[in-house]
Amino acid sequence: MKSFLSKYDALIDDKGRVVLPSPLKKSMGENLENVIIEKDFFKACLNIYREDAWNEKISTIENQLNDGRGFDPLSEEDNELIIILHENSARASIAANGRINIPDEHMKYAGIAREVVFVGAGKYIRLMDKDKYEEERQARKPLNEILKERIKK
Repeated sequence: MKSFLSKYDALIDDKGRVVLPSPLKKSMGENLENVIIEKDFFKACLNIYREDAWNEKISTIENQLNDGRGFDPLSEEDNELIIILHENSARASIAANGRINIPDEHMKYAGIAREVVFVGAGKYIRLMDKDKYEEERQARKPLNEILKERIKK
């Protein structure tokens, strides 16, 4: 699977549909029928995954539970977490032209109106309202500062 890269502007139509920009669609791979649209954990935006990448993410989370012992099906807390992860995600069909129907509940969560931004984020694609994206981009620290803070020598 290729990495998702770059930023693209797009428009949501009146029925909540958006066409995935062609470079992102190409990176999705051939014969893709569905994607997983997840409400982001930290921001009012959406994350779009190939189904295999989303399943990998869920497996990683399950494996890290309980100090690395993994998901315990007899644990109420583990089960609640898995339910929440799945509840906040939806499977959406992707048409041959790259058109995706975004569920209304997800649109409301992300505060998406008409103009949106797709941002490649490696294993997934972030979808945000364009105005919110621009506000966040303006508030970001410069990349060199973030790298100095996060990467220790």
